[in-house]
Amino acid sequence: MSNNIKHGLQIPCDIYSFNILIKCFCSCSKLPFALSTFGKLTKLGFHPTLVTFNTLLHGLCVEDRVSEALDLFHQMCKPNVVTFTTLMNGLCREGRVVEAVALLDRMVEDGLQPNQITYGTIVDGMCKMGDTVSALNLLRKMEELSHIKPDVVIYSAIIDGLWKDGRHTDAQNLFIEMQDKGIFPDIVTYSCMINGFCSSGKWSEAQRLLQEMLVRKISPDVVTFSGLINALVKEGDLNSAQDLLQEMISSGVCPNVVTCNTLLDGLCDSGKLKDALEMFKAMQKSMMDIDATHAFNGVEPDVQTYNILISGLINEGKFLEAEELYEEMPHRGIVPDTVTYSSMINGLCKQSRLDEATQMFDSMGSKSFSPNIVTFNTLITGYCKAGMVDDGLELFCEMGRRGIVANAITYITLIRGFRKVGNINGSLDIFQEMISSGVYPDTITIRNMLTGLWSKEELKRALAMLEELQMSMDHHLVG
Repeated sequence: MSNNIKHGLQIPCDIYSFNILIKCFCSCSKLPFALSTFGKLTKLGFHPTLVTFNTLLHGLCVEDRVSEALDLFHQMCKPNVVTFTTLMNGLCREGRVVEAVALLDRMVEDGLQPNQITYGTIVDGMCKMGDTVSALNLLRKMEELSHIKPDVVIYSAIIDGLWKDGRHTDAQNLFIEMQDKGIFPDIVTYSCMINGFCSSGKWSEAQRLLQEMLVRKISPDVVTFSGLINALVKEGDLNSAQDLLQEMISSGVCPNVVTCNTLLDGLCDSGKLKDALEMFKAMQKSMMDIDATHAFNGVEPDVQTYNILISGLINEGKFLEAEELYEEMPHRGIVPDTVTYSSMINGLCKQSRLDEATQMFDSMGSKSFSPNIVTFNTLITGYCKAGMVDDGLELFCEMGRRGIVANAITYITLIRGFRKVGNINGSLDIFQEMISSGVYPDTITIRNMLTGLWSKEELKRALAMLEELQMSMDHHLVG
């Protein structure tokens, strides 16, 4: 050995060595070096092997350079199943599923038999594009024509796609079918089914599957638990949601920020702000005490966490505490977003601090955030409640200039604002614009408008308003 070191190791300069080098470069995400090595070996007179091409194809596809991979593919003489499957995967990743299917057809024409991985790649691509019909057809083709048994990955992808397409019964039937064929669901399959049942309001079915998982010794992960917690929160069953969080932690599964935000949102919406703040403090404590064992185990609050709590505090009239949280965000490395600004503007308006609310609104552009319909409506509401309807109307015009379409809340707020200052004509103008824009008022707005006109003895205008509303609705129904 010492002799080898003394005289230097002689590394054989052959195609196998080049293949190893190319694979190393691709594995280390050094694709330019891999391509350079490929060019070098061809200049030296070596003929690339199937392994050479397949390695480079994989490297190009991983880097999302699929078009270059296709060019390289056309230089090959005899591609194999791995070649085709690698390219199909790259095409599907880019959403080019039609091209991937065409490649599958060519593969069969060339006399190559697609395997389970090949079919799984195409099925996954189809499902991600929302084409579950084609995915199901391919599943049947696998079984009937190719006699290849689909695996749990393929079934899970289609089941997930069916739930997302609203084909709940088909998803449940396929879940039963796979088990009848001896293919047992895994954590992914169960998570798809549980999320599906939760999204369709079938909480008992979701909980039944959770218990089934535990019986089968399949440990639910954070996604499974979070889906169930989200469902319980939406149902308004916060006690069960909190119990499930404790069961999750007891099972050794650490909640993530999505889990925590879901529960925080539910607590705030239910008026349990104190519980939400205690949970938030526990999250912060788990980040600071690195050596200690905490239920939240270093879950880091994000911008959504702060948004939930700021909105909750403002709704409870605790603006000073909301302001403290807002000011804390930059110190935690968290950048406020449009939702944050909308909530703070709402709080400032409720505090009658309209100048500050306007300043914050105007500053959003300099911070690369654009006000949305909620932000505009919030400030318009503030202006109208303060009797500054003209400012609200100017903001309404600004919405149009920015291409933001006003909704029912915008119009109703302005109508009420004009009525508050006794400007029935202004109310009527906004009402008529509302109708002509295809936005329909609620019964309270119509009643208030008629009452206002009646009190001013504007009976003809009241009748005209009703006729215009009727004609607009008839036109909408015919259209």
